[in-house]
Amino acid sequence: MHRKQLWKSNVGLLFDHRAELDNPMIFRLSHPLDIDPAGRTLLDIEELAQLVRRTSAALYAAGIRTGDRVAVFKNNHFDCLLLAAAACRIGAVPVMLSGLLPDEAVRALLRRVEPKLLVSDQQRLASEGNGASPLSALVEQTLCLDKEIPQALTLADLDGADEPPPAPRANDELMMLTHTSGTTGIPKLIMYTPDKLQGQMARLECRHLPPITYRRDDTVAVFLPYVHARSFTWIYSVLTLSPAKVLLMSDNDPEIVGPLFREHQPTVIEALPIDYDRMEELAEERRSNVFSSVRMFISNFDAVHWSRVRTFLNASRHRFPLWRDGYGQSETGGLGMTFITRRRANKRRDQEPGPRTVGRPMPTFVQIKVVDPRTFRPVPNGTPGLVFARTRARCIGYFGEPERWNEKAVGEWWNTGDIGIKTRTGKVKVLDREVNYTPGISCIELEDVLVDYLPKKHDVALLAVSDGPPVPVVAAPDGRLDQGQWRRAVRGLPELAEPIVIDIEDMPRTGTGKIRREELRRRYLGGAEGPGTGSWT
Repeated sequence: MHRKQLWKSNVGLLFDHRAELDNPMIFRLSHPLDIDPAGRTLLDIEELAQLVRRTSAALYAAGIRTGDRVAVFKNNHFDCLLLAAAACRIGAVPVMLSGLLPDEAVRALLRRVEPKLLVSDQQRLASEGNGASPLSALVEQTLCLDKEIPQALTLADLDGADEPPPAPRANDELMMLTHTSGTTGIPKLIMYTPDKLQGQMARLECRHLPPITYRRDDTVAVFLPYVHARSFTWIYSVLTLSPAKVLLMSDNDPEIVGPLFREHQPTVIEALPIDYDRMEELAEERRSNVFSSVRMFISNFDAVHWSRVRTFLNASRHRFPLWRDGYGQSETGGLGMTFITRRRANKRRDQEPGPRTVGRPMPTFVQIKVVDPRTFRPVPNGTPGLVFARTRARCIGYFGEPERWNEKAVGEWWNTGDIGIKTRTGKVKVLDREVNYTPGISCIELEDVLVDYLPKKHDVALLAVSDGPPVPVVAAPDGRLDQGQWRRAVRGLPELAEPIVIDIEDMPRTGTGKIRREELRRRYLGGAEGPGTGSWT
């Protein structure tokens, strides 16, 4: 296929094409990229395209060819995405692994994919968990980006190689592997083609739909796990809609975020719940002006507590700021979207708790139905059941694990593993993950209420059990919970067991900040089973 036909769905050619357009964009980085020898923090689109081409030449010089798998496992920064683009440009298949994955998971995934090259950094390559052999022993070659270590290539060894001609994969061929969150064990590896990832998942947000998509005068700040599929749909949308400036954040430390945001005044911010959590103290400083220009906050990956939504919307001085909350999965892309206004967020405490609305299915893109977990037959509106979705963006499988894929793919429908309801007006409300669902209770909603009424810097995970009320695990500063505050927080709520109190730093999380509930269950409940089957996690 001709290069001009491929750019729209292959990330390997995306930067080249965008650099050809006469529409400048500026990218400001929170710190320099590991693949940039010049150590710059300000780049334009042509300089990013040059970095992709230069890195693809280095990979080619290392012997990487069409179809070879290249594992990327490093600290989280935008160059993870650029490394993937460089591999895709020459037809290789990047395998994107979060730098926060535990050692056991990394080794299992490397054994599964048998990459020809591992691209990493000194911190991860030097780790030999439990006396195990180095990660380099699991791959043919290793490239260390930041330091010289034994038996590993460096970028300096490969620099200056001639740029190979682009040889991207066809639209229906495997282009990339990314992993699931791994909340219940070893993550799955999701298989994406160019058409699924860029052609389908990204297409809705690439439309000019103000105020809910980017405008040309926006300054966009983004905090993402740059190995995740979301970062690749995001880069397609941002390069299509061309906001004036993009702040590429790899650090949510308020000491870094504050000065940078005061200087550049973002108008749109996309971040993970854990990033908003870390930045909340900045939002509470009314005179800081850090978020005063923000017209839209975007959140994905997991539910953000209402108290946090309220804090950030109140920190904006925009006349009508919005919170855009996305619902979807790595295997399907976006399935629904909902918006929270400042007025709604501030009224939230006065309302009765209810299931969390995640929006309506995206028109013409997605269909959603709610079915009985045993028969998979549709249930009436308002009745809890498994949420099934049908979308052309659904990826093509789990690498090396077809049996796990077949457990969730039901014909053209996808079993999300969520328990929810569908209203007569078409809204979808999520109650819980099936594995943690207790009939008549929404643990997600109760966690929201509890966090709203507990002091700042507390988090709560409710573990459903089959023989009693849900067990709260409360993460508190210094591992201490004031019993009077707890009694006030639970007043009027359904019955809960006595709380298990842990230090906030001891809450087990995935690389995207999701709470690993099954790990909590193993640690504090002796592995006691929940009421759900856990068949579709």
